[in-house]
Amino acid sequence: MRATVTLAAGYQLEFWARGPGSFRIWESDMLFWQAPSFSDYPDFFRYHHREAGRVTVEWDSAESILFAYGYDPVTVAGTGITMWEFGAELTLRTGQEIDAWMKSDPARPVMHFSPIRQWMNDPNGLCKIGEDWHLFYQLHPASTEWGPMHWGHATSTDLFNWTHLPVFLHPEQNLWRLGATGGAFSGNAFKDRDGERMFFYTERLPAYDLFKGYREIQKLARLGQTALHPIGSETVIATRPVDDGVEHDFRDPKVWWDETTGAYRMVLGAALHGDPAVLLYGSDKLTDWTYLGPIYRAPTHYRENGARAVECPDFFSLDGKWVMVMGFVGYTEPSTGRHNLLFAQVGDFVDDTFVPDTEELQVLDFGTDFYAMQSFRADGRQIAMAWLFNWEDRKPPGSPYSGEMSLPRELRLDAAGRLLMQPVRELEATWELEPLAIAGDGGYRLEDAPFDLRLTGDLDQTTIVAAEGKDVTFEIVVSHGSVAIRLPHDNGKISYRAQYVSATDLRIVHDRGIIEVFVDNGAICGTRRTYQSVAPDRITVESQAQVTLFERRAVQQPRSVGAAA
Repeated sequence: MRATVTLAAGYQLEFWARGPGSFRIWESDMLFWQAPSFSDYPDFFRYHHREAGRVTVEWDSAESILFAYGYDPVTVAGTGITMWEFGAELTLRTGQEIDAWMKSDPARPVMHFSPIRQWMNDPNGLCKIGEDWHLFYQLHPASTEWGPMHWGHATSTDLFNWTHLPVFLHPEQNLWRLGATGGAFSGNAFKDRDGERMFFYTERLPAYDLFKGYREIQKLARLGQTALHPIGSETVIATRPVDDGVEHDFRDPKVWWDETTGAYRMVLGAALHGDPAVLLYGSDKLTDWTYLGPIYRAPTHYRENGARAVECPDFFSLDGKWVMVMGFVGYTEPSTGRHNLLFAQVGDFVDDTFVPDTEELQVLDFGTDFYAMQSFRADGRQIAMAWLFNWEDRKPPGSPYSGEMSLPRELRLDAAGRLLMQPVRELEATWELEPLAIAGDGGYRLEDAPFDLRLTGDLDQTTIVAAEGKDVTFEIVVSHGSVAIRLPHDNGKISYRAQYVSATDLRIVHDRGIIEVFVDNGAICGTRRTYQSVAPDRITVESQAQVTLFERRAVQQPRSVGAAA
């Protein structure tokens, strides 16, 4: 199969492929470049075009090319990558065409970020550079299943409309060839005292067991001038403190400048003698780190219920306090059957010691489809995103991608010291509200669009039912001081429910199978992802509270947003 395309000087083509088959580029009937014959495992290829002109590309099998894109390094920051889709013919999709193609998939949410293709998990390196928001994320470019980790990359001017950019980080080694897992795991973006932007992340070296025996090291990558690729990387922590009981889980760095000590600090997720723990490191120059000890160790209750380690710890100052956020990989809550929970604890950080206000952990999301949250400071706000996945449910076979991000959320503390989460104000500027009136039968008719349902007042004995035809899509039930999210395929073994003391506000945002619930000004949040029914056409509400329902429509030219009142 062949196709002729015109390429600019310096154009880059990057793709992942596996055998059988091969790939060639011809110019004026002469073989100009040829990829080595594809192996029986995925491999990465990059072609650099030197002079502008027309070339003919030739491929043997569309199924062999797993993921491909091209870009002009001079313009890609503004235009994004161009997808190369190989079939009987070659289809090129540019930025706006990619966006239209993604939104044409009726099972893909439109307000929530998702990768163009393949597997995505944790958000990484969240930051704002100039006027652009940057989202990096865990990506397996060779499959819609988890595998060797890379960092995908996208930018936005409003946190909702994203430009897809080239893959930012690759594993140190070809893990597919080795039959191993690992790669560039999670980490954060950081700007040092001199204003240099850099990224700290974990490299899991080739691993052959998902649960034990692997080695994880911490690395530093500096940002290049174009923000497309890092200027190399270096190892800054090569060994874990084994003598102190730190086991093989040793990952997901969060780095910040600590004003009190006048030095850099890093937290890492780990296990200490089998208990999930958060470790603290210190440094004066970012490339030489000293272990300072654990600043959190989970009670044995968590280990006894399956928790193996802390993942994706976040630690930041907010409203005069310090907040720790963490997940316990492997943990199942015995009273509810829930797993994949994310916890928060608020307290003080003094002399490199975290002193929580209470030993009780706040469950950040009772729905469990909200994990690996990462936050960052920008424009005077603490903004966070999380991965919407819980390993319990999977996208149906044949989907071109797997994984979505939550709505970006702003974090605050209330007077009681609870961490509050609400959608960022940019949502109102990019997705305008269109009020819906109650239909004659007492319900609301819905189009295939995201909706935003808000209740204020007496919430007790509230039932909200969304349906597609005669089939229930989801239910929200508020009764006797608790709120629950129910899906038709729930088997009763897991309780997706949260208790509250008093609440007079409830908000539900729905986007093609993603349900995000906010109660009591965001003190209680619940997120669930369903793939069975993603487009309800009717919603009914039984409640004593005041009800307002809006559909959300994309604003063609997003409005600017000012500071919060």
